[in-house]
This record gives sequence, C-alpha cells and structure tokens, in this order.
Amino acid sequence: MPTITLCHEDPIVSLVRELYGANMVRVPDARVRPLSVIVQRDGRSFFRGSLLPLLTDARPLGIQPEDSLLTDISGRRSRRVTIDLGLHILRGFLSGFGLPHAGLEVGLNGAAYIAFAFPAARRRSIDINALGWALAGRCIDRTNPSAATLFEAPIYELFLVDSIITSRQIAIVVGSGRGQKVNVDIAALREALAELGGSVEAGADGEVELLLTSKAELTFAFSCVRVCFNAEGQITALPPDSGMHTLSEPSLAHALLSHRPGLLVWDR
Repeated sequence: MPTITLCHEDPIVSLVRELYGANMVRVPDARVRPLSVIVQRDGRSFFRGSLLPLLTDARPLGIQPEDSLLTDISGRRSRRVTIDLGLHILRGFLSGFGLPHAGLEVGLNGAAYIAFAFPAARRRSIDINALGWALAGRCIDRTNPSAATLFEAPIYELFLVDSIITSRQIAIVVGSGRGQKVNVDIAALREALAELGGSVEAGADGEVELLLTSKAELTFAFSCVRVCFNAEGQITALPPDSGMHTLSEPSLAHALLSHRPGLLVWDR
C-alpha cells in the first residue's frame, strides 16, 4: 500500500495513530466501516468488502457499533505542508468528497502552504472483546473464492475494521508563510465552491479557510485487528499489534498497516 508520509508530530496524525491506533487514508471512503475486511501481503493492502459473506455462518454477529463525537480531533488542524504536497493531498480528499479539484487549484495559486482539519469528526467503534465473543466458533468459508488467498501460499493476512473516524466536512487552510495576507484569488475560489455548497472565509494571520461538506459521513481513518484462524478456517484469535511501540503509544490492540505515519492508498 503506497503511503504519503506525514510528520509524526503532526497534531492530527499523532492523535489518530497513537491514541486511536488508526490508519489515515488519502481518499476518504464511505465504504470503509466496522466489520470491513482488509487483506495484506508484503506491505500491500486491499480493501475486500464486508466480513459476513466470508463466513460459513452468515447470520448477523449481533453487535452494534457505538458513536461518539471526537472533540479532540475536531478542534485541531494538521501541520502546514508545502503547496505542492498540499495539493497532492487535497486531490485525494476532494476525490473522496466527489468534488472536482481543477478550479480550486487555480484559485490557490499564490499560496505557500496548506493545512487541513476535520470539523465535527466522529468515531464509530465496536468493542474488541464483544467482537471476539461474536466471532467465537465462526469459520472462514474455504469454498468462497474470495477467501482462497487466505489459505493458499503465499498467504495474505486478514484484518477486520473495528472502528472508523468520519467527518462530513473538511476545512482547508491556506497561507503565505511570510506573515502577510495570502495572495489567492478568493473570487475564483468562491465561484468554484458556489455550486458545491462550500464556503470561503478570511481567517487570522492573513490565512484563507475553505470549508467543504459531503452528503455522507466519509471515513478518513480506521483501526483494525488481525484475525487468526486455523487450517479449517476456524477463527482462533484477535491478537494485539506485535510491532515496536513506546509507552506513549497505548493502542496495542490495533494493527497499523504502515511503519511510518502517513496517508494510505489502497492497492488495486
């Protein structure tokens, strides 16, 4: 899975990765939800849809996710990144929101940096112990062709999404970086956003803030657990992450799909 590397000290990245044990994605995606399946091999990860069709017993698991508002993430913005990297990141975010980026990029000519924020971020999560209880006695269906790569060499590892972090909005902050008013075409930006339901406002320190809204809650980060099973497909364990951590990283119950902080891009 290609990763756009970000600074480990980024306020949003550190919260998402270290506090929630979550992986951020480059393109926010409404498909990613609790009980979604991910398979991985040799650092390449693939989104494979929902869990139940992979089980011999496809009855609902009987567990419900809980929702919570993440005020710690909603109140923060990312670190500033250069305009070139910022536009690259922005294209992915806008793609997830189903919005064109060409008009916005023209309007942002003259900016030196970009920062991002996710107002009203929410978390939808399943208790891992309840998940283990629900999966006790369940088996991966070896006759399902989609499960073949889980049993045949070279084997793919199986991961299950247990929580997602979502937002309907993304805030884009641009500035000059020289303590001066940013030289962007606000009229062009407002025109580009007029039909998209977005807004453009002048902010502090000469910055300009763009606020975009999606019709759906889009997942921009998720946490997952590794699923272990025996040769017959019976699920046996949901082990914690075995990677190297420090005492400041308590989210050992979850698996991180990249060694360095960044935005993940699904392999096709």
